[in-house]
Amino acid sequence: MCAERVRKAIEDFFSDNTKAFRGVQVDPLARCRNELTWTMTGNTPVARKYDGLPEFRAIIGSALAQQFSGGPEFGIYPVEIVVEGNRAAVMVKSQGESAHGTPYNNNYFFFIEIKDGKLLNVLESCDGSLVMQSIFGTHIEEAAETRE
Repeated sequence: MCAERVRKAIEDFFSDNTKAFRGVQVDPLARCRNELTWTMTGNTPVARKYDGLPEFRAIIGSALAQQFSGGPEFGIYPVEIVVEGNRAAVMVKSQGESAHGTPYNNNYFFFIEIKDGKLLNVLESCDGSLVMQSIFGTHIEEAAETRE
C-alpha cells in the first residue's frame, strides 16, 4: 500500500471522529476493519486491548458518548504522520470538553497498521493523568516533597 493511501486512511479516520463529535451523522469507526485490534496503554479504566470492532464499538463507543460533550469546538487532529509501508506513527492533538465541563486538550501517539484502506491494528497512548482528571473527575495532587 502506498504512503499516500495510508496517510489518507488515517486522516479520514480522524476527520470522521471529529465530525461525529461535532454532531454530524457519520460512523466514526466505519474506517476500521471488523478484525480490529486496538490497545490503549496506561492505567485508566478503559486502558486495555480490544479484540474486534464489535467489542471496541460496544465499550469505547458508549464510553466516549458519556465522557465527552460534543460540539463545534471538539476536534482530534493529526499533526504529524510518518508512514512506512502500511504502518504509521501519528502524533495527534485533541480539543474538547468532558461531560463534566472540564477542558480536555490531550496529546496522543498512535501506531497504526492499515489493511485494504482501513485500520487493522492500533496502539494508542496519551496523558492518562489528564484523562483521569478531565473525564473521571479524579483529583491528582502533587506529592509533598519529603526531607530528611
